[in-house]
Amino acid sequence: MQSLLPEARRSAALYLVTTGRADDARAVRDGKGDDYVEVRVALHALAETIVRVGRIERALACYADQAFWDADCAEASLAYHDQGEIARSALAGKELYALHRD
Repeated sequence: MQSLLPEARRSAALYLVTTGRADDARAVRDGKGDDYVEVRVALHALAETIVRVGRIERALACYADQAFWDADCAEASLAYHDQGEIARSALAGKELYALHRD
């Protein structure tokens, strides 16, 4: 999560500026406010967003793979059997490889 700290600082500083706390924003931008609740919230929000986007990108990668669609007949393709289940699962917060556990 430390690699997200610079972006969390930028987001928190922007928020602090918009709420009239320019001095706090400057401290946060300078790396002297990592204990501010605004920085901690931004850090957790970014981490959750990265997990969600990663899950959705992995689902999209399945659909982007030509082998997912190719088959001698439509009923033999993975896409025919999936019918959007990977996408629905990813959007619901489930990892696509965990489908068999539902």
